[in-house]
Amino acid sequence: MKKAVTSLGLIVALSPVASVFAQDDSNFYLGGRVGSSTLSDACDVGGCDDQEVGGGIILGYDFGNNFSIESTYDYLGHFKANYDSVGNFSGDLTALTLAPRFDVNITDATDIYGKIGAAWWDWSSKAGDQDDISLLGALGVDHRANDLVNLRLEYQYIADMNNGYFDADNHFVSAGITFHFGRHSEPEPVVVEEVVVVEEVVEEAKKYVFSEADEVELFAFGKSSLSDGAAQHLNPMLKRLQDFEESTAIIIGHTDSVGSEAFNQKLSEERAQTVANYFIDNGIAAERLTVTGEGETNPIASNDTEDGRAKNRRVEIESPEFVYEE
Repeated sequence: MKKAVTSLGLIVALSPVASVFAQDDSNFYLGGRVGSSTLSDACDVGGCDDQEVGGGIILGYDFGNNFSIESTYDYLGHFKANYDSVGNFSGDLTALTLAPRFDVNITDATDIYGKIGAAWWDWSSKAGDQDDISLLGALGVDHRANDLVNLRLEYQYIADMNNGYFDADNHFVSAGITFHFGRHSEPEPVVVEEVVVVEEVVEEAKKYVFSEADEVELFAFGKSSLSDGAAQHLNPMLKRLQDFEESTAIIIGHTDSVGSEAFNQKLSEERAQTVANYFIDNGIAAERLTVTGEGETNPIASNDTEDGRAKNRRVEIESPEFVYEE
């Protein structure tokens, strides 16, 4: 018990130093362990290993940066020994250890660690008590179950315990649990999703009819090439197509009945394609345009009068209704 109190005192004494180097997740911890303890070479001649159940308490300060200071007080078992100077006898082995502990992260919750430090051991028997300080080494696996509890497996080796008649080594394999005070997990980051309000706008259909009766000269008489002033009539539709990539256009050419039906059909198709080419040359994809010619087959006025024929010589451009997001 005296050694256990000493162990606690060492940790408390180190706490002001620890606070200088500690990070936000630093904490004291306290726990216990139990396992298999083997005393080896506890004789002068021959094999004389003895195995018992051992256990102890764990005290430590975790700096929060993969470095800790740890002390343990262990009852390592009641063992048999045999030395020429004192004969056969048995005794109890205890040890107080103090060592820095270095961790390596395997996962967010699991570390492997190593310790190397000092063990103040005590052998108590009828042959006489012996105690001294020896080198301590340990390797272990530590798993953080939650903010309060850690679970561990550890192998500890105290080498060359040699004083007076007593000369032996100790191997201690243990499972343990530690309770960490004042430790808190990193809060989960708050993900703020930006809500984008999208408003759908319906753009109404538009239709333009260019006929010679309205004194709109898109083409020279009997030709399919655009006139010099054609652009000013086509640009309103061009702007709609340029401003809204969702928009499309249907371009239909018409003629009067003067001339052969085949000539008029070809002329209506060429005129419709010439208008389409104007849009394409100004950046509109051909896939957004539907081009057709109806020749003299769909008059809107009588072809028996000059005024009627002028109305029939026309190009219709229709852009259907579409929806876009604003």
